[in-house]
Parts: sequence; C-alpha cells; structure tokens
Amino acid sequence: MEKLTAVRRSFISPFVQEKDFDFTGGYCFEKNGSAFLLNPDVGSSILLDRDHLEEIKNKKISDDLQFKLIQRGFMKVPGSPQCTDEESILPRFFIIDLTQACNFRCTYCFRHLDETPRTISNETLQSIIDFIADYCKKTNQREIHIQPWGGEPLIAWKKILHIHDDLQEKGIKAVLTIESNAGLITPRVAKEAYERDIRIGVSIDGLPEIHNLQRKLANGKDSFEKMRQGMQNLRDAGYGTRHGIITVLTRNTLPYLEEFLEYFAIDLKIDRFKLNIVKDSPVMKDKGLCLSNAEIIDFQKRLLKKLIELNKRGHSIIELNVFDKLQNLLIRNKGNICISRGCLGGKKMIAFDMDGRIFPCDITDYKEEAVGSVNDGEELIPLLEKAHHKTDFFAKKESENCASCPWWFFCKGGCTTAIKYKKGKVEGVDELECLSNRSLYPELIRMFLEEHELVKILTKNKLEIA
Repeated sequence: MEKLTAVRRSFISPFVQEKDFDFTGGYCFEKNGSAFLLNPDVGSSILLDRDHLEEIKNKKISDDLQFKLIQRGFMKVPGSPQCTDEESILPRFFIIDLTQACNFRCTYCFRHLDETPRTISNETLQSIIDFIADYCKKTNQREIHIQPWGGEPLIAWKKILHIHDDLQEKGIKAVLTIESNAGLITPRVAKEAYERDIRIGVSIDGLPEIHNLQRKLANGKDSFEKMRQGMQNLRDAGYGTRHGIITVLTRNTLPYLEEFLEYFAIDLKIDRFKLNIVKDSPVMKDKGLCLSNAEIIDFQKRLLKKLIELNKRGHSIIELNVFDKLQNLLIRNKGNICISRGCLGGKKMIAFDMDGRIFPCDITDYKEEAVGSVNDGEELIPLLEKAHHKTDFFAKKESENCASCPWWFFCKGGCTTAIKYKKGKVEGVDELECLSNRSLYPELIRMFLEEHELVKILTKNKLEIA
C-alpha cells in the first residue's frame, strides 16, 4: 500500500445507513484532526473535521452531513442527482497538423523530421475549416478551441490567420492556441497574434546552456537567443508576461530543476508554465533523456517544494499540471482534456492531418488510428460513436493496480498516445502518468491537511480552503 508521510490512509467501505441511503465509500486521508475523503469512482471529494469523520465511521450520519455527502457524491438517495464518470462525445478542441517542417532540431522530438517535410495544402485546410464550421452549426457551438500544430506551426503563419479569420466570418469564435519555439516570432507576427487574441506558448528548456544543448536550430547553432528575442517580441506587442511557457523535463535538465525555476520566476518574470516529462518514442535518438521511476518521484516532490518556496518569497508562479491536479482533487475539474477525466481524445478533442484524415488526438503519424476523413461525407459525432466501438484506441486501459488506485478517475490509464508511441499498440497503461499521479496527488493532499492556505497561492486565488 502507498504510504503518505505522516498522513494515515484508509478505505471506508460502502454501507447503507438507512433504507435507500447508501454511502458510496471512499479513500480517507487523515492528519491533525482533519480528513480528506475521495471517491475514486467519480472523482468527488470532501474535507472533514474529526467529528464528522467519526459520524461516517460509526455509520451514524447527521442530517446536515448527509446533505453535504449527497452534494459531494458520497451518498445515493432516490431522486437526488448523481455524479457520473461518463463523458459525452462533443469535441470542442481541434488540432490541425499544418506542417512537418521545423526550424529547430530538438533532441526529443517525435516527428519524422528526417523525411521531406510537408505543409498542408490550401484546399485541404479549407475542407477542414468547412467541416469544423458545419459541425459547429449542427451542434450549436459558437466558441471552440483550435491548436495549429507542427513541426513549427508558425512556418504556416498565413494559414493560421486564415483559420481564425474564416471561422470568424462564419460566426464562430475560434480561440487559437499555438505552441512555438518562438524562433519565427517577429514583431509583425507578435502584433498580428495579439490583435487576434491568439494564445502562444513558448518552448524553453530552462537555463540557456541546457536549452541550447537540447534545442538546436536546424543549422546546428544554439537557439536560446533566437527564442528569447521572439519572447521579447511577444511582450513588446502587448502580451507582457501573459504568454505561456512549455518546458520538457529530461535527465539533462532534472539536476537543475530548482535553478531554472528560479530563472523563470526572477529573470524571465514568468508567472505560469507547464513542465512536461519527456515521453519515450520510437524516433527519439537519445533514450538516455528519459527519466527513471525514482527520478520521476523525486521530481514531483522537488517541483512542489520549489513552487511553494518561490511563492512564499513573493514570486507568484504556478505550474499548470499542478494547478489542474489541485482542481481535480478539490472541485472535480473538467478543464484538462488529458489529465482531469483520463484521455478524452475522440470525445472532447480530435485532430486532422494534412490529408484531412480525422484522429482522436495528435496521433496523426499513425495512419491506422484515423477514424474517418473530412472528405467522407459523414458527420463527426456519428463517426466518432462508431469508432468507439470498433477502434483499439478507445479500448479500456488498465493494469492490476487500477482497481485499488485512488486516482483512477483522473487518470483512467493515462495518455493513449503515449502508450501507442512507446509500445506500438494500445495496451496496459501510461506508466509515466501513473507514476506521476502516485507521486504528486499524495503530496497535494498532505498540503491540504497541513498548509491549506497554499492552495490559494498555487491556484492564483482561484481556489481557497476555508
């Protein structure tokens, strides 16, 4: 059994308090007279004091507590709404693979950059835009999210502007989000992006020397200054520090974790970033970049500790995976389509490749995973419903430990694409995400019970435990 430092963990079994009043059961984490109760089947939770916890353990629940438990999904009463773990098929996030071309050569890239790069044709792109617009009209959606993808998506900048403008003309608000190496963010590009409220995340791998080690330009030269100038162009155009930061953590960068977080917060004045652990793939040239299990556990604890330290020193900075997982535990968040309800590829998100094929997510390098095409004449939701019954991508992902895992609802086997890239087929679970959850979630719960005021800090005042 997983042990939490100075926190007692137990499981309270389901029981019937009285006729038709069923307590669903859940994992209980206790310390200092407080308890955090978590329902792993539906992801609901509640914070309790010692007296209320004893009511549950003694199976003598007062009316007031019973009402709260019904609200939080821990009691089932005829006629009351029930929490569910089912998610409808209604995509609102669309990835469009615009180009395989890239001006960088990052050591961990999983795209096939050695091949002749392609960029989507205007005709295919228009077919995809029309397909999305038709879907939005039929499902009455007025706002969607689109991620132009690459390669380096800014190589196809004019096509990105066309996506935004054409959908706007069709009465659809498309919130565009781009992850860029920033090497092509000129003052003009930054200005055009800002005027259209396009969200941009800049890839930076920490300190300049480590960044240059992992993220070379295509000509082999260092890329940090090129990236830094692009970042400055964004700030000069009006973004300030509101542009995103995406960092890939490898074995090269792990030893310098605390140093580059200091650099982000103090030198670059970044207030939010996303730190993703490098994922194994068949095309990765240096397998030594991947972290061991022990390193993943060590990283999660060091990350949270450093975030808390920086904020206590007055540097307001959050990490978005930690932010989302805090929301998962406390408010049963639905915001992250990858780590809040398991993989929602093919339900809340789809991707299009450069030939108009439709995929559950950004797995476009595996053509056999396509669920259809914009040229088939089929409507999206019926197409996805059929795919859920016949495509291996949507098979249940699980291991022998899933049945007794408190974090199952948020994970549900993890990232399907990560499993596909590592194993060549979808089976088992995403071991990296599994281990990350088993490392981070217990630390967050310990924080709730020991220093709950930190929740407000690490969510930028969005959540607070009274």
